[in-house]
Amino acid sequence: MKKRHLLGIGLMLLFSTQVKAQDPVIENIIKEAEENSQLRYLGHELLDGIGPRLVGSPQMQKAHDWAVAQFEAWGIEGKNEQWGEWRGWERGITHIDMVEPWVRSLSGTQLAWSPPSPEGGAMGEVIAIPKLEEGQSFEDWLPSVKGKYVMISTPQVTGRPDYNWEEWSTEESFSKMKEERDEMQAEWELRISQTGHGRREL
Repeated sequence: MKKRHLLGIGLMLLFSTQVKAQDPVIENIIKEAEENSQLRYLGHELLDGIGPRLVGSPQMQKAHDWAVAQFEAWGIEGKNEQWGEWRGWERGITHIDMVEPWVRSLSGTQLAWSPPSPEGGAMGEVIAIPKLEEGQSFEDWLPSVKGKYVMISTPQVTGRPDYNWEEWSTEESFSKMKEERDEMQAEWELRISQTGHGRREL
């Protein structure tokens, strides 16, 4: 077994050495990447200039037009190909405030393609999706949430990542946190399954 491993390593080293020594194409590719790379410029244009490019957003169309113009600047023919239709959407400003039991601004953003809030904003009670009682159906409960905001994501036991717990907590407290998190996740999955719908549908 050791001889086979040594033989394999020897062949790989020999092959890689021959490729580097004999293949000018690879050498030219490496040289092009090291001396004439456009990655910094292209990355700046896409990430800083245009930004997120969600399907159906103005930024997506801007990216399409930029790509065609860039190809033409390089002497390459390019054009936009229309493929089907998609809803237009753009993420606007998100501002969330908790007003009871005390006032505090919250961090959050709407999911893609969410409908807009009414002009002037909207106010409503915040509730969590419940664990349905025996004999109670999701359809029976649903009318009671009209005008409310229903939280469907699993509550987080901690805001600290695991590596931070491993570094700073005791082994006992870290294990306890993970157990509580697993229990919470299992209970929340049960709540979601009781609705008969997936997260995307909810």
